[in-house]
Amino acid sequence: MEPRNRYRDYFSFESIRDKDGEVICYHITMIGTIERDGLARIRTDLGTEQDKKMAFGRLTVHGCDRKIQVLLKETGSRVYYHSYTEEEGAYDIISFAAKDWRADEVYKYNEGDRVLIEGRAYLRAAAPMSEYKPEMTVTVTGQFLLGHRRRPANTLLPQEEY
Repeated sequence: MEPRNRYRDYFSFESIRDKDGEVICYHITMIGTIERDGLARIRTDLGTEQDKKMAFGRLTVHGCDRKIQVLLKETGSRVYYHSYTEEEGAYDIISFAAKDWRADEVYKYNEGDRVLIEGRAYLRAAAPMSEYKPEMTVTVTGQFLLGHRRRPANTLLPQEEY
C-alpha cells in the first residue's frame, strides 16, 4: 500500500461578484486523477440541430475535503461522492462537463491520468421529491493533462547468478 501523502491534489474556488457584492458564480480550479469510474462519456446528439457535443466525467481529488466542504456549505450542495478511509484519507469525486472542442480533449483522458480542470460551478438539481441536495458540477473552461499515474515495473526479471 502506498502512503497517504502520495497525492499532490489541489482544489480552490473564487467567488465572482457583481458591483453590488452579490455572487454571480464560482470559479473552480482542481487537480486530481481520472479513475476508471470517472472516464469521460461523450454525447454528440445535443443542441437544436443535434450537432453539438458534450463530455461528462469525474475527477477524484484527495485530501482537499476541507476546502471543498466550505464551498458546498456556501452553495448548499454536494459532490458526486465523498469518502474517508484510514488507508486513503479523505477523497471527493467531482463531476465535470465539457462541450465542443473541450469535450474532445477530456474524452481522450485515460484511467490514471493526472489532470488540471478549471471552470464554473454549476448546481445540478436533484430528482423531484428527493431529499438530496443539488450536485455541484464543474463546467470546464480549461483543462490540461499533467501526467500519468506511475505504475510499478513488474516486467523486470532478476538476473541469473553465476
